[in-house]
Amino acid sequence: MPGQERPAARGRVADSAVPSGRPAGPAEPAAGAGGAPGTTSHPPSRSLAARTNHPAVAALIATLAATAFTLARWQTWADGRISRFILVGRHFATPSQLPHGMPVAKTYGYDGQFFYRLALNPLNFHHTAYGITVDRPYRFMRIGYPVLTWVLSLGQHYLVPVILVVINIAAIGALGYLGAMFALRGGRHALAGLLIPGYFGLLTSLSRDTAEPLAAACLLAGLLAVRSRRPVLAAVLLTCGALTRETVMVAVAAIAILRVIGIVRGRVTGVRPGREDLAWVIPAVAFAAWQVVVKAATGSIPLLADSGRNAGAPFIAPLNAFRHNLGHVHLHQFEQYDLWFLELAILVCFSVAAVSLKKKTTAPVQERLAFVLYLVEICVVTPSTWNSLDADMRSFIEVYLLAVIILLGTPRRTLGAWLLPSLAALTIPALIVVTQRRLTIS
Repeated sequence: MPGQERPAARGRVADSAVPSGRPAGPAEPAAGAGGAPGTTSHPPSRSLAARTNHPAVAALIATLAATAFTLARWQTWADGRISRFILVGRHFATPSQLPHGMPVAKTYGYDGQFFYRLALNPLNFHHTAYGITVDRPYRFMRIGYPVLTWVLSLGQHYLVPVILVVINIAAIGALGYLGAMFALRGGRHALAGLLIPGYFGLLTSLSRDTAEPLAAACLLAGLLAVRSRRPVLAAVLLTCGALTRETVMVAVAAIAILRVIGIVRGRVTGVRPGREDLAWVIPAVAFAAWQVVVKAATGSIPLLADSGRNAGAPFIAPLNAFRHNLGHVHLHQFEQYDLWFLELAILVCFSVAAVSLKKKTTAPVQERLAFVLYLVEICVVTPSTWNSLDADMRSFIEVYLLAVIILLGTPRRTLGAWLLPSLAALTIPALIVVTQRRLTIS
């Protein structure tokens, strides 16, 4: 009825693997004085906070920041040669067989050289091709980033170095948008979601053409699709993420665990197998199928062939890395070991905050479980991951992302007005130092 005030809808987050509920829409404008027909009112001028409270604004800010950083690195460290981002190393390269004009670094190179090699022809499984030798079989299972690059470059080799960078810039912009969506669903300002693309490890991924930005974007978009009860879309996104970076399967496993438990208890809860299971079944089947394809082509199942290199006894690697690096800290000069401890402190602060608020957040159960599983994962990875001083903990990005999602979903009265700003301020020194390093050294 005219003039009757309706209660505002409030979104609910169910405790199932595929929660129901939709976020509350924007508040309706107030009626004219007294709600009487024929009266008019002038809408109040929108503040800056209101104008920027939109996911597109967060996406634009993240994209512009990534673009500015890329242009600065391109013109400084890379000397105007975008192909230097790939970091092809002489240990894995045969210069005479490389595509024309590809620079070779006087080092082992970096992971980007293998993504570049696969992007030239994603179905070439030879040990050596295009002048680059693949070091380990697991490179072939991270096919999503190379395939997308190959498609967008139309198979033109000279475009591949540019497209690799463009995809990562776009992915970071997408993370800004997705972060804003999580923030709005948690009842916060959209720009709070910029914490998502604010992870320092993304700068290293952008600098060296690695797959973390794309995999993270697929992961978060898939989780949002699960929240919105769009299992087909979630399945597509999580499949793309898993084929880009295998760690996305940890989140898929969290969804699967909760769905299976719900189905087993179906007599009580009423949960039955259905379309919702597509969100984890399709990624799992696609991931397993690609393992079989790589096995047929190379003779090794990539996930198993390198398990000894990628996993070890729980907590041994992080404890050894902590002990070793502590002995090299410089109290009078900020160097790589000091940066490692700063990055570790940031990751620990976000993780501790998320763990302490895990039962109070409105984030769905599968996201909270995924966070715990990602914590377990980083505690069993090998020393080569923990000891890397030049990777800026890019391999631990999922722990950071899920921690931020939990914090964004925690009610303001529980979280307090100081925690998120304090955590955000803590990341700024690391971002500044990493930016400076990436503009001056490899």
